[in-house]
This record gives sequence, C-alpha cells and structure tokens, in this order.
Amino acid sequence: MKRRTRDFVALFNAFWYRDFPITPDRNDISRRALWTTHIASTVKMAADHLGLYTCFETGGKTDAVIQDSNRKVWAKAEWEWAQAKSETVNEIKKLADAASEADTFFFVGYSRTDDESHQSNLEAIGQQWVGTNKPLVVFLVTFSLSKKRRHFQELQTHVFVDGDHKRVRVQEALPWQVPGTKWQATVNSNVNE
Repeated sequence: MKRRTRDFVALFNAFWYRDFPITPDRNDISRRALWTTHIASTVKMAADHLGLYTCFETGGKTDAVIQDSNRKVWAKAEWEWAQAKSETVNEIKKLADAASEADTFFFVGYSRTDDESHQSNLEAIGQQWVGTNKPLVVFLVTFSLSKKRRHFQELQTHVFVDGDHKRVRVQEALPWQVPGTKWQATVNSNVNE
C-alpha cells in the first residue's frame, strides 16, 4: 500500500469513533440511514485531513470520489448495508470496472460473524476483485444478529490486490468498547451512578 492509502486507512479508523451515531444505551439501533451518513462523514474527514476533496454521488453514481486540487481522482469509495456475498451487492464490481479511473478504491460494508458468513463475504469480495492490480481497501463492520438487529463487534480493514488478500487492522466497532478511552470511561461512570 502506498503512503497516502495507509494514511487514509489510519484516519478512517480513528475518525470512525468521532460523532458516533449511536450511544451505549441505544447500541442496537440498526437504521441504515444512520450508517450511510456516518460512513460518508468518516470518509470526508479522512480525505479532508489529507488535503483532498470528497465529491458524493459523482463519477458514474459512485458514493464518493476523492480527488486532489487539480481534480485528479485519487480514489473511489462505495458502501453498502447488505453483505458483500449478497447477489444484490454490485458496488465491488462497479469499483473493479472503474479500475482505470483511480489509484485506490475503498469499500465499506458489513459482515455477519456467524454461520461462515464472514468468510463467504471475504471470498465474494476477492472473487470480484481478481485481475485488478490496484488496491481495494475494505472496511468491514462485523456483527452478530439477535432479534433481527445487528450488534456490532469489530471494524476490520482488509486489502485486496490482484487475487491477494490481507487483513491489516482490527479494532472495536463501538467506541465505548475501546479500553482506556474517554468513551469507555463515560459509559462506566454512568453505570456506577
């Protein structure tokens, strides 16, 4: 991975906790619109800190196009609430078809951790990215399902390039699960009251 891509990954993972759309006492909310907005905000903050511009719903109806001040496209990003293994998910193929239009590609998705779903999602992503020699950075929020509600567990970062796959980072999906942080301290102080 090139430096700018590594920097974006670090910023995205850090900004994931900023302005988090749910709270500890309401952590079972699974409204798609909350997450779409949160992802867009996180992508924009990471790009802003790299001195880049983020344009939404442009470039062939791409969720986000990240470009420099000369309007050169550096990256394209897509996100989807449905799991990547679903036949209705075409975002990765859309990015693969645009491989000549950017240096880096990002996909943000969700992956159920039970019933071998997670491995199936990774395989589906890899199969759609085979033959593409540019990096696809995948941020997957893993979850378990209980009473039709998603309970988020981890934010995993994976990189796919030309048939190769590597997990490069894992962190807690929810900020108050991060040990020693102000978010965890706030939750613990509210419990003891």
